[in-house]
Amino acid sequence: MLTIMGNIADPAATRAVQFAYDVLEASGAAFYRVNGDMVLDDFVLISVPPEFHRQYVEGMSRHDPLHVSRMVPTGRQVARLVEEIACANIDDAAAYRSFSSHFGIGDMLEFFFRRDNRIVAGMSVMWRDGMRVPDNAMTMATKMHDYIEFNLLRGAPELAATVPTVAAKAARYGLTAREQEVIELLCCGRTNREIGDCLQISLATVKTHLLHVFEKLGVENRSAVVAMMSRLH
Repeated sequence: MLTIMGNIADPAATRAVQFAYDVLEASGAAFYRVNGDMVLDDFVLISVPPEFHRQYVEGMSRHDPLHVSRMVPTGRQVARLVEEIACANIDDAAAYRSFSSHFGIGDMLEFFFRRDNRIVAGMSVMWRDGMRVPDNAMTMATKMHDYIEFNLLRGAPELAATVPTVAAKAARYGLTAREQEVIELLCCGRTNREIGDCLQISLATVKTHLLHVFEKLGVENRSAVVAMMSRLH
């Protein structure tokens, strides 16, 4: 069940949280924005217990080892609850472990999305006790992060107003939306296989898109694409 709480009306946020929920086979997920005071608001929730959300917002967030205020100094893109809670303050760890266990939550992954090095949005993906967390969940989430962040910033002008995107630079060459997504991930250092995983397309399809990109940009290899994108203004 999807629930929107606050003033959010951004379809990119809804698509992002649904995408992560489906791909990671989670039991619940939540997208949120982060204001300048590191307060979370404008939530989009999928299968999150209402009482869990209410208690979190009303006070339990201060014990959360994955809260953005704790993650800013780390520069992390993705973090996992079972790992962070082991390193947290003893009192906070005990309080949050009791809170999450009360609602049957066994583990969580947290995504952090940045603009100009400031976290402007985040997303929680959770699994209930007894649910199997994918063995490669962290690897999958890390690969998904840049693609989700790119689409969020592109789809939300209020988050992306000052962010120049590679796709915007490349659009003048007649590239399709998918080719622009491939370029964005390429410029983030992703391999062909990682691009395919992020976009949920085959390796052969990635290679075909790259051939079209090379032809349209008049270049011969991946390095030339990256160099060309860095020069464009």
